[in-house]
Amino acid sequence: MNEADNLLKLSYSKLTSKKITRLITTFNIDEIFEKDLSEINNAINIKEEEWENIKNIKVEKAKKILSDVGAKIININDEDYPENLKNVIDPPPIIYLRGELKPEDSLAVGIVGSRNCTEYGRTVAKTLAKELAPYGITIISGLARGIDTAAHFGALEGGGRTIAVMATGIERVYPSSNRNLASHIVKNGALVTDFPPLTSPIGYHFPLRNRIISGLSNAIIAVQAEKRSGVFSTVSWALDYNREVFAVPGNVDIRQSRGTNKLIKMGASVVTSSEDILQALNISSKKKKNKEKEEEVPLSLPGDEKIIYEMLGTEPIPVDAIIEMTGFTIQHITSVLLLLELKGLIREVGGKRYIRNFV
Repeated sequence: MNEADNLLKLSYSKLTSKKITRLITTFNIDEIFEKDLSEINNAINIKEEEWENIKNIKVEKAKKILSDVGAKIININDEDYPENLKNVIDPPPIIYLRGELKPEDSLAVGIVGSRNCTEYGRTVAKTLAKELAPYGITIISGLARGIDTAAHFGALEGGGRTIAVMATGIERVYPSSNRNLASHIVKNGALVTDFPPLTSPIGYHFPLRNRIISGLSNAIIAVQAEKRSGVFSTVSWALDYNREVFAVPGNVDIRQSRGTNKLIKMGASVVTSSEDILQALNISSKKKKNKEKEEEVPLSLPGDEKIIYEMLGTEPIPVDAIIEMTGFTIQHITSVLLLLELKGLIREVGGKRYIRNFV
């Protein structure tokens, strides 16, 4: 057995994170299952039958999946285990990674919010991420639709890094519509999860994912949230981890603002611009570490990008209409739209409708 095999077995077991941490910090990982039960019981309390069941867990399929998607396993002993996460209460002992974690990711801000956000919320999330990224701030979010997606896009457009925390196995991008976005994140940050391969997006996994978003971040910004929202889970973890919580004020007449306005009433700091976050993190607005991408509309675009870009204007055009006018497949159009959006040339305005990005 090697280290990866043993970590996978522990990851698939029903042991608590505290027990797994105790095992992998007490013993050499590649020798854990060679130890006598009496030695194991000096570290954790476990019955012989349960320990034998863990030893017999099959991990070949999971190892192949990790190899196929280019993912690796990191444990809490590793040098590249994220420092912010290591310092929280009960950190996940094992995480899975696609992409790269860097020391500079310790300066990070989480941006979270509703999947069913408004265009206002989407714009605010994207703008905040885009304006913070040039200061070397890594943007953390959850790869969900709505605010999360906008935050990841903003970080990429700002020329910065972004980390997406998943509630699934590392090989399964959820929602599937974010697969292209995930590919760009891998090249400019990382996909991270503490769920082993083949894990489905089950409801109760998302609050568990939220603790990692908070753990990786120095501060959390709630952009939009309904009265009952998963955002409150992220905020709760953030408070447990002594992270500062910010909320964007919103229109009192819409449900997407009820949660964030409630957070402000409860004491969350109001954020109306990226400057508020820079001040909270003691970063001078004059100290940009990256130059923000300032994409000019090119005179010519390659192939199908030009066709679709020239089709768009100030009035939103739905994807179905683009398919009808071009004859392209939905998969191809989705890919081209993503490229144009990453270049800052177009934007989605809700309901899979797109316009040119003139601002």
